[in-house]
Amino acid sequence: MTSPEGRLSRAQPVRLELPRRDAGTLLGALAWVLGALEIMRDRAVAAEDDDALRMFQQVAPKIERLVEQLGAARNASMTRPEFEAQIEDAFAEVRGAFEAWIEMTALDTLTAVVTKRIEDEGLDPSLIEDEPDAR
Repeated sequence: MTSPEGRLSRAQPVRLELPRRDAGTLLGALAWVLGALEIMRDRAVAAEDDDALRMFQQVAPKIERLVEQLGAARNASMTRPEFEAQIEDAFAEVRGAFEAWIEMTALDTLTAVVTKRIEDEGLDPSLIEDEPDAR
């Protein structure tokens, strides 16, 4: 007989039954997180931020493993192509939101990298404008 303490140390899987649309949304959300983590990694490298880089290295593989597990579950449950379209549609919806987010944050990311470069080169920080000229 297994002791209660022994049972606590074993992994207890969580079972989910997701409608295809929800599976696509979940895949999209996980892809969003992976994309954001990649941006964080790039900024951490540019800023020489070891803590953020370590965080990326700890979290990204866990998210990638979830994507693999969800992908395997999807493959195992594939039936007809018209049902798979629901997953793709939901994924595309989240991907579109992610792309809009990327566009919104791209300038911030570029500014951070350029600011770091200017500081590293010892140049005048006023070279960076707060607001671009409306042309």
